[in-house]
Amino acid sequence: MKREDIKLGMMVTPHSKSYCGNLESSVNWHYAKKKNQPYLFVSRIDTNCIVLDFIKDSNSGDYFLPEDFEPYIEESGNTKMKKSELNSSMLFKMRDGDLCALLDDIENGKMFCNKEDIQQGYSSYCISINDYDEDLSPEDEAYDIVAIKQLNTCVKVIADVLSDTEPEEWDWVEKGEKVDKDVEEPKVENTVQNITINITIDSSNKDSSQFRELINGLSKYATQYSKV
Repeated sequence: MKREDIKLGMMVTPHSKSYCGNLESSVNWHYAKKKNQPYLFVSRIDTNCIVLDFIKDSNSGDYFLPEDFEPYIEESGNTKMKKSELNSSMLFKMRDGDLCALLDDIENGKMFCNKEDIQQGYSSYCISINDYDEDLSPEDEAYDIVAIKQLNTCVKVIADVLSDTEPEEWDWVEKGEKVDKDVEEPKVENTVQNITINITIDSSNKDSSQFRELINGLSKYATQYSKV
């Protein structure tokens, strides 16, 4: 992997360890595999090496060289939405770990803007939605979209990007009616209606203890019952 493409916090998958030991001796890679986590986080970028940790937002870890790992690629991409269905109140997670907002740009149409782009005033380094096919398949140099979250307002999307705040669950928005949270749902009372239970038993078991236990158990759910 190229050093200039590495960013703090991004998820990567190591295939070797050429700096201070080997991959088998990596404690962080051991713990990541133990918890079924197929990636490590870039925790620090030093002059001579890249530090990877199985914990996000850490400043320590094991030492690797850039050529020892690749960006983590999730096994299955999301394909439920089309480019024409995107809106500016959606929060995007890109393959390299960036959070992005989809913003309108007068000259280039809609653009994906990450934290750095927003702080710089939507610079020319933004990713154009024109780099994607209708089914959101990226072109050669476009970033892969791995998740989309529909949020309430564009303001919240931008705030989440600037604070690197990810939603609790990443998923694609399913189409359906919106629920008005201000409308109180009707309460359902926990009541039981009158029930008539008819039980047919053999005459030899009519006075058995099992029959009495059955009737006693059912009687709390029914107001009347009869032996037949």
